[in-house]
Amino acid sequence: MKKTILIALIALMITSLFGCRKKPEVTYVDTLPCDQASGYTWVARSSANDTGQVYIGQTYRDDETYAIMGASGVLENAFAGVVPGIATVRLYYVHAPDWDGYNSSVMGTAYYEFLVYDDLTISLLYSEIELPDEF
Repeated sequence: MKKTILIALIALMITSLFGCRKKPEVTYVDTLPCDQASGYTWVARSSANDTGQVYIGQTYRDDETYAIMGASGVLENAFAGVVPGIATVRLYYVHAPDWDGYNSSVMGTAYYEFLVYDDLTISLLYSEIELPDEF
């Protein structure tokens, strides 16, 4: 009986440690035009060789700012540190329902390189954006 209680307490302690993790705090935001109404959006990919890691949250909103360029709105990309080190994120502008995963079918790219500090704040080290021709 004592072993069962001890095991249950240990399991509860382990569960509480993982359950108390707070959501990463966003420290960098960038918006990119997109035509999500016709199925085009920015798809994020990270590099397997990174020493750090970032969380990316994407929120679309209708916005007429880029309508003259063919965009129905913007995609807000919010980045937050998860693991300290260097983290890179590539965003590919694709027709999401039909994308085959190959770079040859990508319409545009965005590249971000971050330094994630020990306190999980981030600094943008480098970024480069290549918008589609219709933008």
